[in-house]
Amino acid sequence: MNRTDRDTTIINKIKAYSLSDDSYWSFKGRSDRQHCHALIQYPAMMVPQMQGELIDVIRSEDRDIKTVFDPFVGSGTTLGESMMRGLDFVGHDINPLAILACEVKSGPLFTKKLEEKATNLLFHIENNTNDTVAVNFPGIDKWFIPNVQLELSAIYLAIKSEPSKWARKIFWLALSNTVRATCNSRSSTYKLHIKSEEQIDKVGSPKEIFKKNILKSIENIKIQKQLLAEKGYLSRTKGVSKIKIRNVDAKLRKPSKIKYDLLISSPPYGDNATTVTYGQFSYLPLQWIDISDINESIQPKLLELQNSIDNSSLGGSLKEINEKYRALENKSPSLNKCVAEINSVNPDNTRKLISFTYDLNLAITNSVQELRKDAYMIWTLGNRRISNIEVPLDLIMRELLESLDCKFVYQLERDIPNKRMPNRNKIATTMGKETVLIMRR
Repeated sequence: MNRTDRDTTIINKIKAYSLSDDSYWSFKGRSDRQHCHALIQYPAMMVPQMQGELIDVIRSEDRDIKTVFDPFVGSGTTLGESMMRGLDFVGHDINPLAILACEVKSGPLFTKKLEEKATNLLFHIENNTNDTVAVNFPGIDKWFIPNVQLELSAIYLAIKSEPSKWARKIFWLALSNTVRATCNSRSSTYKLHIKSEEQIDKVGSPKEIFKKNILKSIENIKIQKQLLAEKGYLSRTKGVSKIKIRNVDAKLRKPSKIKYDLLISSPPYGDNATTVTYGQFSYLPLQWIDISDINESIQPKLLELQNSIDNSSLGGSLKEINEKYRALENKSPSLNKCVAEINSVNPDNTRKLISFTYDLNLAITNSVQELRKDAYMIWTLGNRRISNIEVPLDLIMRELLESLDCKFVYQLERDIPNKRMPNRNKIATTMGKETVLIMRR
């Protein structure tokens, strides 16, 4: 195992948290989302407090950590916790909505000016007399009733007229939450699934909901700014952390020449179609956002269809399955065993698993290459079930990393008290536990 003294000390510190409370790492009742963590509703978000405490444990023994890397940045939980510690941060994601969320969290934090701009924005929205719909995309009449389209258009046009890009991005993010709340898709699932007529009749006013969202966003940004100032990590109106967010495909990107000091991430637990449909969740909000306001260039193909992002994500392609499996066979005995078990029940269901694992292996290979020697990795993982057979992603992930000469350090299991996941779909069911896998390059 080649465990070092530093590894042992880190393990003992993590274990010490659980001495008086076996369920400590489940963070039941202690996982509220505040300041920048509350700026967006996003699927399957990590617990900020857990990531923060794990960062603190690792940093207490590795004092050379300056830059944190998250190859699946999502809503930016790791970003927020890194900023609160004055650490530089690099985050990658294939989802444009995730990129927007992280850019907003990064600042600037012009709170007084933001309040002024929000007051002006809300005035223009309330007094808008436009009677045409500002955007058009396939299915707009299916997903939005006429009066909702008009109210969202009023918000859209008001945001477009705001001269400052940094403010528009904050407003777009608040609009994304508003779109999800007022569309005709059920909130009980991340997939686009039409509500009943009775539910559609109860859809609220986008103008009223947006006003609440933007006022709440301002308060959260003010708290974020205050916390950064109290911790000594605020430089005028921005955190001291240097932040880079990129819209890239984790399995295809080219490694940078810069080496990062700590990786913290939670990759998808399976292909998006059968676990969390991040793309479908984001599709409708992205239709009401001016993508040109996102700093990072976005691939246009990702916005074409409601499945485009999911089909481009890990496991999205089922081509060349036999070749993909041959590339994995010698890397993970646990995958081989799981494939054999699922094959005995339903061979068709192994194709998604193999494709996802193949892409995951590409992604983590790229990620490991981004790290300096002896850099630690903290992977938050979940073991879903396929054909009622548990897929041991924690073991598969460990074996894939070990095939890249990474060293196992520690693993802890935690209950998921509040994490919103899909309850059930055709070939997979959700999990009630997560595993935190700590490895070292």
